[in-house]
Amino acid sequence: MRDLKIYLSVALVLSTLWFGSLVGILIEINSFFLNALTFPFFINLVIIAGWGEKD
Repeated sequence: MRDLKIYLSVALVLSTLWFGSLVGILIEINSFFLNALTFPFFINLVIIAGWGEKD
């Protein structure tokens, strides 16, 4: 039981540090390249879904 508590506390700390650093990196990328995180996603969505094609 003691090992499980240690594992859970270490996993919580490491995941918090990992996701916190990931969020920081994404925020910095988005501040230098505005809309860089969303624009390719929407373009791919339009191409994959076939929107804008005339029948």
